[in-house]
Amino acid sequence: MIKDKPEDFIVDEVTTIKPKKSGDQIYVLLTKTNWTTQRAINAIARALRITKRRIGFAGTKDKRAVTSQVISIFKKTEEDIKSLKLADMNLKVLGYGDDPISLGHLVANQFKIRLNLSDDERKTIKKRLPEVRKGFINYFGQQRFSSGGTAKIGKEILKSDFESAVKIILSEHSNQDEFDKFVLDNWKNWSAILKECPRFFGIESKVLNYLVKNPTDYAGSIRKIAKPLRRLYVHAFQSLIWNRAVSKMLKGDKIDLPGHQVIIPDKLPKNQELPLPGLDTDYSTDFGKLLTTELKKEKIDVESFNLNSMPELKSWGANRKIILKPKNLKFSNDVLSFELDKGAYATVIISHLTKSQ
Repeated sequence: MIKDKPEDFIVDEVTTIKPKKSGDQIYVLLTKTNWTTQRAINAIARALRITKRRIGFAGTKDKRAVTSQVISIFKKTEEDIKSLKLADMNLKVLGYGDDPISLGHLVANQFKIRLNLSDDERKTIKKRLPEVRKGFINYFGQQRFSSGGTAKIGKEILKSDFESAVKIILSEHSNQDEFDKFVLDNWKNWSAILKECPRFFGIESKVLNYLVKNPTDYAGSIRKIAKPLRRLYVHAFQSLIWNRAVSKMLKGDKIDLPGHQVIIPDKLPKNQELPLPGLDTDYSTDFGKLLTTELKKEKIDVESFNLNSMPELKSWGANRKIILKPKNLKFSNDVLSFELDKGAYATVIISHLTKSQ
């Protein structure tokens, strides 16, 4: 439904950053096309010959889009930034400050999305705009789950089945069927798999390079993946369980998300914050019991969130609003524009407007 060009999906961050004339951190507006945030940060760090730990950012953005966000870089000057020449990136110095940018600085995201619509879909969106302006179910969207594999990896990590997690990482891609089959047919022949691994597969290459030297240390190979991404695997599984439990509370039309279905109700329920599964979650409530049921289906118990085999990923859980109200939701000439609080997903609001994914 969303058109194919990056220019059809535009995202601008709204942050609390107020640049000054001096400080150890230089604040830069980074606008990029067809770059994920992580890859862009890595490229900037290499170009500046610094570690990526010296670059701060508030949120991660999708690749197939034009996105802008403020980043901070420690102990660099305006001249350093102006010297950078990176394809499909623009860096504009905003000023300086004392604090590195982090998730806490992110307030919201502004979206402008061009859609490829039939006449019926166009009519449906116009009809549903007034209702969705009142609020929509704050499901985790498809970006959270990628093609569905992210949550599956998280589940295997929670089970401490690191070989299965590695197998998913290496052999489940949406558009690499030949390589995926080669991985499975040559499982444990790490040198052969590494030789066939596409050059642009950075995570897979890190895992395979480690396994070539440490053939059975699957946990060690996963630790070669940056901790924020490893956390994302676990969080994706928690998000999947939350989506399913919320869906069990509601009655309405089904829509598809990667790996599961959710419900869009005809009437909004009472707004409240509902917990994701984790160590601190109260499972005695009605919603907690729904979470427990969904966890049992996946053969995961509460103690799994201790992650004794990988304690740096221990997860306590968190609360999430069940209903979110978009700001400035408009539709004109097949373009949707709106602002969402951080942690909310543009694809979900599109699903509510069209009742299809």
